[in-house]
Amino acid sequence: MIAATCRAFDSRTAMLQKRDGRWRETSYGELGERSVALAAALAGRGFSPGERAALLAASSPEWVMAYLGVLQGGGVVVPVDRELREIELSHILSHSEARLLFVDLDRLPLAVSLAQELPALELIVVLPPEENRRYQVASRCTVLSLADLLSNPAGRIVPPAASDTALILYTSGTTGRSKGAMLSHANIVSNIRGAARHLEVDQSVHTLSFLPINHVFEQVCGVLVPLSLGGKVSFCESLKKLGDNLAEVRPTFFVGVPAVYRMMLGRVMKGIEERRLARLLWSLPFLRGLITGGIRKKLGDGTTFISGGAALDPAVAAGFGELGMTLLQGYGITETAPVIAAESPSCRRVGSVGRMLEGVEVRIACPDLEGVGEIQVKGPNVMQGYFRDPQASSEAIVDGWYRTGDLGRLEDGFLYICGRVKSLIVTPNGKNVYPEEVEIEILKSSLVAEAVVYARKSGEVAEEICAVVRPDQEALEEYAASQGRGALADAQVEQLIRKEVAEACQRLASYKRVKQVTICRQEFPKTTTRKIKRFEVEALMAAGSM
Repeated sequence: MIAATCRAFDSRTAMLQKRDGRWRETSYGELGERSVALAAALAGRGFSPGERAALLAASSPEWVMAYLGVLQGGGVVVPVDRELREIELSHILSHSEARLLFVDLDRLPLAVSLAQELPALELIVVLPPEENRRYQVASRCTVLSLADLLSNPAGRIVPPAASDTALILYTSGTTGRSKGAMLSHANIVSNIRGAARHLEVDQSVHTLSFLPINHVFEQVCGVLVPLSLGGKVSFCESLKKLGDNLAEVRPTFFVGVPAVYRMMLGRVMKGIEERRLARLLWSLPFLRGLITGGIRKKLGDGTTFISGGAALDPAVAAGFGELGMTLLQGYGITETAPVIAAESPSCRRVGSVGRMLEGVEVRIACPDLEGVGEIQVKGPNVMQGYFRDPQASSEAIVDGWYRTGDLGRLEDGFLYICGRVKSLIVTPNGKNVYPEEVEIEILKSSLVAEAVVYARKSGEVAEEICAVVRPDQEALEEYAASQGRGALADAQVEQLIRKEVAEACQRLASYKRVKQVTICRQEFPKTTTRKIKRFEVEALMAAGSM
């Protein structure tokens, strides 16, 4: 599919990345030629269809070329999170029996160290910027630059079938050792085409790729959808540069997670609050247009923002709407390639994650009186199973239905997400409490940076609702200054945060209210998409380590 796009749009710009202060272009012709050359070079080195190649590198045009090159030769890509600890990286590379590893230069020492314990790993390829460098590294496996690898594209390419495995994506492993979800070429293509139709995009689509590219949400929606249509992909420099890059690139679509949108909206509203004239104009709805135009220009006027990965606070979506910007919510899981449902520009409903993609079925298993039950999915996007784990595969997929572990309900064809099955808190009187709902209310406080709500045993049967909260230090300092005080003492911070949590809980039913609050100053453990590792936080709390 991508090769056909490269042929059709040979001279058109496919990707842009900022290097040495300017945006450098990669054409579709170059993308096609280099990915084919890479596939041939690997074949010449004996890399066979079905063998695994891991990618441990930052987002870049070269990452995409390596990804497509491996796939074109029938290989299987194992995208790896650059931020994982050595023990987890070792597990993924060992379990997948990766024969080849693509790395950034700064990850080369780690790769060489890991290779000593990985007998299957035979070749390490270093991606640019130093393309022409020769690597003299003491290692049991060969180390080459990408340029060296491409210098001898001598092998015969054996293209894959649609049913062949394309990716093995290892889950975050927050509840134990990570499992490798196997996605076929057909799984990925079905989701690319379904998402493109659902989001109503065409060859004019231009994304700013921001999330880690090892994450399938970014791969499909941020990179493969535009590349399948003849659109453009620009790679964001960093979170710090996000605002600048949005203004420079002016993308038509941007894929992010709720934490990013909450941060963006918070910064905008803080800027309005700090300027007397802006604050006055904002207080008068009929004059807001005098400042929202400038805000949109800075954040990318005409950009459609898409949120996934966790629950989005409806107030954040509403805040974007007040600024004249579109923020759509979607829902997906690694094992479903990944998109299951999403709002679309012409079909939205506040609070929902939209309707299902074409060809994707959803049912609610064992619904309660409110229609809430486990979300189960069937369709061409559902994974083949977990790599070398038939037991986990049979537990996850029953009669073709993938058990997501998420709780939700359906209403008029729209899907609503309530929380995780394993996170659900059941009170002694049988009431269900979804931690995510309580967290959204707590996070409405400007003084709270992060919050996790969980249950703790209180007596033999009852569960007490607890919360661990990390204050926003900058917001606390601003609060203290506004009150004419110096730095707040720890006791004052605790009193203030407990008051904020109590006020947030007043907006909830009495059985959903937090009974005990723990104040934590350290940042919560997260995945690279800024999703809090809930069960790791709970484990740290139980061990008294937070």
